[in-house]
Amino acid sequence: MPSLITIGLKQVKVGAAAPDGTMPSELTKIGKVYKDTIKMSQDAPDVTEHFEEGKAAPEVRNKFRKIQKVTFSLMDADPQVLSDYVGGEVVAGKWVYDGDEKVENKAIFLESEQGFDFEIPNGDIEAVINADMSAKGIFLVDFTITPMAVTTGKAIRGVPKATT
Repeated sequence: MPSLITIGLKQVKVGAAAPDGTMPSELTKIGKVYKDTIKMSQDAPDVTEHFEEGKAAPEVRNKFRKIQKVTFSLMDADPQVLSDYVGGEVVAGKWVYDGDEKVENKAIFLESEQGFDFEIPNGDIEAVINADMSAKGIFLVDFTITPMAVTTGKAIRGVPKATT
């Protein structure tokens, strides 16, 4: 089997969430991901150990694994992007927000430069504004994507790119 090294990000695409686990056929680029902000990470599992009195080695060790999360920052948010991902709505070309709006899950496709691409058919999105309004700053929207359960298949999938 050839070596599979995954590097770089080409783009992040989104589409309608698919709780059934099927990736939608139509996906669109979410916008401009700010350089060096996209990360995929996984917290260590919660571990429960059971011991015999006076013994150092556990008799039973249960691990409850956690799902990977994807984080990145978007640098070109417009009123519609803010409405779609932070919440709120667009009224007369303006983004208006009062904090109690719901944000719909989305299907997420992470296209790498090489190696694995990643599919998240049903991703919960937490997006928050992170604006540095100084002369050297930039207005960013920070995203955290959590893969949610699907009825068929798995919540996140790594798809090796075809090699030529």
